Amino acid sequence: MATVFNDTLFGQTAFQALIDRLTPLNAFSTDISSDVKSEGSAVVVPLFGTATTTTFTQATTVYEQTGGTITAVTVTLDKRKITPLDLTLQQLAESSNAGRWDKWAVQLGGSMAKAVLTDVWKLMLTTNFGEAIITTASQYYTKTQLIEARRNLLLGEVKGDLSFVGNTVIEAGLLGDTNLVNYFNRGDSRAIKDGELGKLFGMEVYSTNILPSNSISLTGFACGQEGIAFAMRDLGMYLPTADYEAVEQLTDPSTGITALYTRHWSRAQGKYFVNLHCLYGYATAVTTAVKLFTTPTT
Repeated sequence: MATVFNDTLFGQTAFQALIDRLTPLNAFSTDISSDVKSEGSAVVVPLFGTATTTTFTQATTVYEQTGGTITAVTVTLDKRKITPLDLTLQQLAESSNAGRWDKWAVQLGGSMAKAVLTDVWKLMLTTNFGEAIITTASQYYTKTQLIEARRNLLLGEVKGDLSFVGNTVIEAGLLGDTNLVNYFNRGDSRAIKDGELGKLFGMEVYSTNILPSNSISLTGFACGQEGIAFAMRDLGMYLPTADYEAVEQLTDPSTGITALYTRHWSRAQGKYFVNLHCLYGYATAVTTAVKLFTTPTT
């Protein structure tokens, strides 16, 4: 056969597309690793509470006082997604060196990321996180919305790193703010070169094109890390490897995001089947740590 699979390269390309699109999950408390788990397993995601400062008083227990809290949310790994791709021998032969497997790989990763994020964003409801902050049309396209988001998080004494996740209309409005972009370009040109907003007003800003309206005209949300607990695990080497031509366990060392890539041949159908697998779970945690933003509905 003229075309030979490089499963490691193909799998890593698909996985990189998955990682890039799942970056908004960095806004939350996560427990992500390559530890082997089965569907239905429970993972405990830690939430770190506030430490309290007191006046020093000379005493035998001054260095041995209690303080600081660690709570936890139990997350069940009950979500499992699979992204399939089938290839006939004719398709492989016709593609030959022009197959551009990386294009298919990017589609695999992108489709998986869209499915996972769409699932997690279903939590963004007023029943989970309280009354939404309604923005006017003039605020919607400007940095006013981000400033209001930060103010509300600080009023709620939200701890840890702060983030803002918004739709592409908000991102376009911020990138179109000449004052902001010119300021960015003084010390960091990625807003101009890469279209990345980075950190604004003390919040890491993420943009997503798959934020659902959730029947509340949701446009974005500000959050602390304890708003949602998210867990992800590798599906593990549970597969009968003799039946597969490739089994690649993929884990990103910086984020811990993990997935499984497989490829096998079906003699009955005369096809190769490539699949990308993800096992994960999520739960609401500290409900006051997320501030939803909407536009006025009609």
